[in-house]
Amino acid sequence: MVFFPVRQIEIDPFSLTLMPMQQEHLGALHGLSVALGWPHRHADWAANLDSGTGIVAVDEAGRVHGSAMTFSYHRDLSAIGMVIAHPKLARTALFRTLATEALEQSTGAAFLNACQQDVSFYRDLGVRSAAPVFRYEGFLPCGFSLARNVRPFRPQDRPRLHQLDQSGYCADRSRLVATLLEQSETYVIETCGHVTGFAMRRRFGRGHVIGPVIAANETDALSLTTSLMAGLAGQFLRLDTRQTEGSFVGFLAALGFRARPDVTTMTTTNLTFSPEIYAISGHSTG
Repeated sequence: MVFFPVRQIEIDPFSLTLMPMQQEHLGALHGLSVALGWPHRHADWAANLDSGTGIVAVDEAGRVHGSAMTFSYHRDLSAIGMVIAHPKLARTALFRTLATEALEQSTGAAFLNACQQDVSFYRDLGVRSAAPVFRYEGFLPCGFSLARNVRPFRPQDRPRLHQLDQSGYCADRSRLVATLLEQSETYVIETCGHVTGFAMRRRFGRGHVIGPVIAANETDALSLTTSLMAGLAGQFLRLDTRQTEGSFVGFLAALGFRARPDVTTMTTTNLTFSPEIYAISGHSTG
């Protein structure tokens, strides 16, 4: 668990207090993200606070001007996300202060998904580029059904899901996975009676997002993904992936989903990401 200390900073023309993010800050943060064109709902901010720790910059009148979050995955890895600053302070040191604070409070190695315009900024902080993340999104043109070897998650599958996620990320993300299980429709795929992959779908932004998807191969990843598309014909769907070629992304393109090199994953060390991760859980959590 990360604990952000309370302290004063001077960001011309404001005197701001950095303090731990609380539920009462989420309304203002949601309004700030809407103003910047982010798709996050208030519920999406709340979900992140359930699985991470945040810091906010508040002025003397109690107005929130920015935030940053850290998602600690045991003692060996942290994800940095939800770094946002009020547009009027975009040219001040606030964004840099928030990002630096989150990086300094992270445990072990850290990674983040940076918008393209922020990549050079994070490089200046000593974070290096690792891999692009492509956002596939659009209105699902057709319906799908549950694949033969895919079934809904059962409570007894929980230890295996944690094991698969830990293997994919080389880190213990149990707190995040627990939060996602509460919010998501979750399916698993079985091979010879053993769970070998899983995928989740939850409400997010304009519709639904699928992720994470962790599978042994593209065929299994497609079976999980199409199963989660069941009943969503005509609805808005999003999936974020580091996959750059193969039948998985070919299928998404065939649906007519637009692929955008939305963000770049950046790391503080030479992290590698498992090819078994076909969709990430989110830009902030990885």
